[in-house]
Amino acid sequence: MSGRWGLAVPVVMVAALSTLSCGGSTPASSKGPVTIDVTPISSVADEAVRIAVRGLRPGAKARVDLRSVDYHHVIWSSSALFRVGPDGELDLNRDAPVAGSYSGEWGMGLLTSMRPSKASEAAYFWGPAETFTLAVRLDGRRVASATFLRRFSPNPIRLQRLRLNQVGFIGEYWLPTVSGKRPAILIIGGSNGGEAAGLLGAFLAARGYPSVDVAYFGEPGLPTTLESIPLEYFVKALGWLRAQPHVGQKQVIVLGISRGSEAAFLLAVHYPALVNGVIGSVPDSVALCSYPGCSGPAWTLDGRALPYSHELGDVRPTDDPAAIIPIERVRGPVFLACAGDDQVSPSCLYANAIMKRLDSHQDRYRHVLYRSPNAGHLIGTLFPYEPLASGHNSIDERARETLWPHLMTFLAHIN
Repeated sequence: MSGRWGLAVPVVMVAALSTLSCGGSTPASSKGPVTIDVTPISSVADEAVRIAVRGLRPGAKARVDLRSVDYHHVIWSSSALFRVGPDGELDLNRDAPVAGSYSGEWGMGLLTSMRPSKASEAAYFWGPAETFTLAVRLDGRRVASATFLRRFSPNPIRLQRLRLNQVGFIGEYWLPTVSGKRPAILIIGGSNGGEAAGLLGAFLAARGYPSVDVAYFGEPGLPTTLESIPLEYFVKALGWLRAQPHVGQKQVIVLGISRGSEAAFLLAVHYPALVNGVIGSVPDSVALCSYPGCSGPAWTLDGRALPYSHELGDVRPTDDPAAIIPIERVRGPVFLACAGDDQVSPSCLYANAIMKRLDSHQDRYRHVLYRSPNAGHLIGTLFPYEPLASGHNSIDERARETLWPHLMTFLAHIN
């Protein structure tokens, strides 16, 4: 991913854009000039756009195609076929396609369901700014087209690679070019261990939050698996992040995804002066055993194993009750997001246990839980509208579309 953005190089954003509609002779399936409206015509990657087509004949079948080219010059595209309603218009927020690359009423379906025409050099679509081209076809003929722009960030952001031999940990630091001190976020991914949050740090930086995505195993110089990971390793990352000139000293949040949520909560419990709040995405309320193999502790402190359980899915483990994380010792707000159809871990069971424990201790800090009843574990990355070369589950994508504004509201109240 770093090769796409450059190393500690400002990301330059494009500001200008033109819109056009075109057509030739009016086909039988239209009732006049066909036009496409995209609102807003220039948007940011985590913002929704509204696409509407007008001038169609009621009952006609219209195909809407979307095309863009990624940072490596690979073409991405999607397409959907619609039956035009009695008003002669298509509103993608209102109308569901009868066939195509997505299903259901979903205004962002065409953007999120884009797929590459060939193997791309990166799993992610985004570069700094991308131009998208819409085309409407009736009876196989293109009758209208329009272009619109989506920028990754409203302001330039910088990426800095953090190396083990330089700072004591491995990570990616995403820095927004905003004035003043800002809340900052340390991101700890799940059981794949590397810089596993994808573009989450970049999305957070785009909204003004300096973010470090830290790798903690599976990289050169680090443990090979999630076993006996010292909390002190993350403390180095916290100390480095807190020392950055753009970071507010009492505004550092740890965001843990899946197994990473255990580390996030344990850091807040054992180092309360360094952690000012926790975001647990598809979280655990219990410190579990190593992965893979479940043969030992996942986490250590002062060279000793922290309590852990082998009993996945049991919020009151009997093999070691001390493995339950004392969430009430977190000195700051807590944000939780769980998936009701989580096939990897019972995240809502754990999240409910966290909320119950905080409530029972009359926790004075704000703590919120957002449940996505039908979504799966992949809501954990949180950011919306990102086409992936490997494909997506549309239920998870729609859940992230809802979750992201809640997360932004939560962060806006960090002080």
